[in-house]
Amino acid sequence: MKTIRLLAPAVLMMLALPAGAAEGEHHHHGGHQPASAAPSRCPPDDTRLACAAQAAATFLPDGNLVVVWAAGGRVMSARSPDHGASLEAAIALNPAKEAVDTSGDARPAVAADSKGRVYAAWALRKDSAYNGMLMLARSLDGGRTFQPPRAVASDPASQRFPAMKVDSRDRLYLAWIDKREGAAAKKAGRGYRGAALAMAWSDDGAETFAFEGVAQSNSCECCRIAFELDKADRPLVMWRHVFEPNIRDHALMVFTDRDHPGPIRKVAEDNWRVDACPHQGPALAVAGDGSLHAAWYTGGTTRKGVFFASAAGPDAAFSEPRPLGDPATTVSQPQVLSVNGRLWMAWKEFDGETTTVQAQSSDDAGRTWSPPRGLARTRDNSDRPILVSDGNRAVLSWVTGAEGWRLMAVE
Repeated sequence: MKTIRLLAPAVLMMLALPAGAAEGEHHHHGGHQPASAAPSRCPPDDTRLACAAQAAATFLPDGNLVVVWAAGGRVMSARSPDHGASLEAAIALNPAKEAVDTSGDARPAVAADSKGRVYAAWALRKDSAYNGMLMLARSLDGGRTFQPPRAVASDPASQRFPAMKVDSRDRLYLAWIDKREGAAAKKAGRGYRGAALAMAWSDDGAETFAFEGVAQSNSCECCRIAFELDKADRPLVMWRHVFEPNIRDHALMVFTDRDHPGPIRKVAEDNWRVDACPHQGPALAVAGDGSLHAAWYTGGTTRKGVFFASAAGPDAAFSEPRPLGDPATTVSQPQVLSVNGRLWMAWKEFDGETTTVQAQSSDDAGRTWSPPRGLARTRDNSDRPILVSDGNRAVLSWVTGAEGWRLMAVE
């Protein structure tokens, strides 16, 4: 495939110009508690982690933790040598205050490879029509310093909701929601449903990309992407897709090999016919035996709520979905993680006053699960719970308006 170099900073001004009017974003939260806003006590230029509504974290091979967040118009990063108990001095990854995309499912993403290279990706809001520009910054020294951020996409229309994964050979993959096909269709006077799933991958630590472009047309416009790797290092991508005529159910795409996206299939027949965005993307994990485990939210006519299903392998059919969480509460934002042969699942439950992060585990690849257990709670607004692995165990990363960022042991 043709090698594509990251776009230099000199190109950014050109890319920041809108490429024609883009489709607006429709908000539809399905009645769930909204994500947290930055604490009101923080001045608008305050970049501290205490002023962030979201945070992403990854562990390095040497055990250090890198935390990335957005606050005060800056994307910030800090290292922790002690599992988040303390943080070293934070550094800014973007050179000046900007409109960093942190609405709904949008937020910065972070990943690291076996060489200690750290990658941070985020989108900048370009206009009021929910168009974004995907930026990538990388560190070659374990997150101590970062090179200046650069644009990834070759098309200026819009890129949002980045997700990243690094395989066992240190090959970096990125995925995002892209509007280039919709912009082109509108210019040609044609209709277009939703947006598109775009991807890029690199063999040289994001110095260049072997591929950058649309991998699948007609994704939902504003839900995060779930990204995993199977036992053969093939990327597995799950997202909310727009099936004909306008059914927003979840799709799974399995690469046919390390360079070629494969066909897509439905994870479940939820039959959610809606012309809106739920801002609740899916979760996906691959267990030690190669089985797949997915969780998602739907408001379909077949089922409503948060559900979980498994498949024996990347090409196998998924089981009948089962509901997740306490039906007496509002269940949202499921997460799934596989660590050392154990599966973990976490989600939020809101009883009208308090939000609790619940978790359960499975030691037999999802056939049986432990009873749910409350890990943390808040009476304030909160971000989605994020499960992170240090290579040996699972930990919970969570941001709330009242308590701020917390990293807690799950086991």
